[in-house]
Amino acid sequence: MSTMEPGEVIERLEWTDGRQPERPGMARRAFLRRTAMTGAAAATVGSLLSACGANGGSSTTSGGGGGGTFANHKKYRFVFVNHVTTNPFFVPTQYGAADAASLLGCTYQWTGSEASKTNEMLNAFNTAVTSNADGIAVALTDPKAFNKPVSQALKQGIPVMSYNADAPTNSRLCYIGQDLRLSGEEMGKKIVELVPSGPVVLFIATPGSLNIQPRIDGAQAAIKASGKPITTQAIASGAELNDELSRIDAYYLGH
Repeated sequence: MSTMEPGEVIERLEWTDGRQPERPGMARRAFLRRTAMTGAAAATVGSLLSACGANGGSSTTSGGGGGGTFANHKKYRFVFVNHVTTNPFFVPTQYGAADAASLLGCTYQWTGSEASKTNEMLNAFNTAVTSNADGIAVALTDPKAFNKPVSQALKQGIPVMSYNADAPTNSRLCYIGQDLRLSGEEMGKKIVELVPSGPVVLFIATPGSLNIQPRIDGAQAAIKASGKPITTQAIASGAELNDELSRIDAYYLGH
């Protein structure tokens, strides 16, 4: 049997996946397979170049902490500070962090609060700083509470980025997430499309929290702008899943 090039292997595997019915995990599996194959190919090329004294005769080393594709480095430790650590919404986020850590030769910690309590998140954030984390990702659910801790972390040389929620006055390096106000406006437009008139209730886990309040605000603004005879009411459901379900059930059964 002839030896196939890495690119040919990837194409064969993608063709095989394409013939199988779509099911949960397939896209993730294909991504990991492609990354692993690409990394293996890069490592092989790097080893050959090193052995042959390429790049003007200077040898290069790859691998170490991050596998074949990446330069040697210490085993970085990153900390994710989340507001609802046990909520199934963030299971894909944890999978992504675990996959990235495995691919790059790093470790990560998932911490914060189970019930969107800012003081618990701040304690987790400050612990990450004092333990000299190599980077911190935090959901900035409060508009001001994280400003000073984030500035302190940056002064100590610890990169900080926000995800899922962002505070406009915070000095974090970047934000990864959707435009929350815009997503709320799109939800409001869909409600207007489906509901001709009458009362609409919008459940919100923690009113005022920056991960969801902008969505509610956007939805209400879009509904109001439509001019339709629709009234809206925002109801706090709590941050813990079982409590949320009970409160939602109780509300619609009573109304």
